[in-house]
Amino acid sequence: MADNSTIHSIVNRYMETKAPILFFVLSLKGEIVSANQYAAQLIGGPLAGKRFYDVIVDFPDEFDLISAAGDPSKERMITVRSDNGSPETVCFIFEQVNDCILAFGRLDTDELEIMRKEILHLNREQSSLMRELHKTNAQLTQKKKALTQSIADLKSAQAELVESEKMASLGRLVAGFAHEINTPVGIALTASSSILESSEQIDRMLLQDEVEEEELISAFESIRDASKLVFSNLNRSADLVGSFKRTSIDQSFESVSVYCLNDTIEDVFASMRIKIKNTAIKTMFDSQENISLYGNPGDIFQIISNLFDNSFLHGFDNGKLGGEIAIGVRKKENNIVIHYSDTGKGMSTETAERIFEPFYTTLRARGGSGLGMYICHNIVTSRLNGMIVCNSRQGKGTEFKITVPITKEEINEADTVRE
Repeated sequence: MADNSTIHSIVNRYMETKAPILFFVLSLKGEIVSANQYAAQLIGGPLAGKRFYDVIVDFPDEFDLISAAGDPSKERMITVRSDNGSPETVCFIFEQVNDCILAFGRLDTDELEIMRKEILHLNREQSSLMRELHKTNAQLTQKKKALTQSIADLKSAQAELVESEKMASLGRLVAGFAHEINTPVGIALTASSSILESSEQIDRMLLQDEVEEEELISAFESIRDASKLVFSNLNRSADLVGSFKRTSIDQSFESVSVYCLNDTIEDVFASMRIKIKNTAIKTMFDSQENISLYGNPGDIFQIISNLFDNSFLHGFDNGKLGGEIAIGVRKKENNIVIHYSDTGKGMSTETAERIFEPFYTTLRARGGSGLGMYICHNIVTSRLNGMIVCNSRQGKGTEFKITVPITKEEINEADTVRE
């Protein structure tokens, strides 16, 4: 329902365009809340705050404002003061609306009735509009709640997909590691079998009365050669296990520590060389200094490995094309700048502009998730507070520039832990 000020505002604007009519908005106690311009001119002076009984000079003995408002069909002749000193007798109609009383006064009673009905019609329309507005507001509130919930659900699903993609990346790393470590372990196993056979041969020789020197020397040489194979291949296996242990733990847990950026990138290259082993793709890493950082090395590993996978799948057509992947690291003032580039097929302007969008991929039919580059962007901007920029042209390869700030607190923390 409209309040008193709304009613008066609507009615007063209406009154100012009509023939002279006295119009008052009264409280239930008879105080004048407001009056139209004609009433103020006729009676004289500001009327708001005065009592209605103070501006009328003559009225029927039985007149009571509340009773009069309860019977709006009855007209009452009331004499009011006039600014020119000559009182005016006016025909009044009173009607209660909400917690106020509307008083209409005019000599022409027919027009007065018309005006009263028109004003009440305006009030009903205003009330109807307010009800519709409240209803619309309620509907909009419900839609807003539903939309907010949908956005929250979407963000939750997106976060789950990102985590799934990270675990899938770790799964691919495990599969590659299992394939790569199979070779040195197999060689070591074969060589150890050869050592066992040579040892048994020497045992048999020592049981004989006479032993050929050449046979004994040959057996020892076989053991020595096999031992070298076992040692070198077990060393290779240990390196692979160490690299895998670092990278898998870094990716699986939010561990924070001082780590060497160069070593982390070398670990990525060691893992990725398994994928490019039988291809014409070469790798190059260049860093002017050994940079120590304080944080989670898994972030850097995830970024570089995702960029590497993107080059392998898109730039080099899943390893069918040859080329080079290069990484350069520089420390510039309080920033670490990582330049990543490949000499692959490159990409269109549209693809380069949308490459960091979640779920955007040009290999949907081949199982691409469209989350690899989004994860890179999310880690760089949200976790490392840095920025990543992509530049690429069709047939001219692709470049990524990653800039990560190093705060004084991080530098101090890294220095403290190293000490």
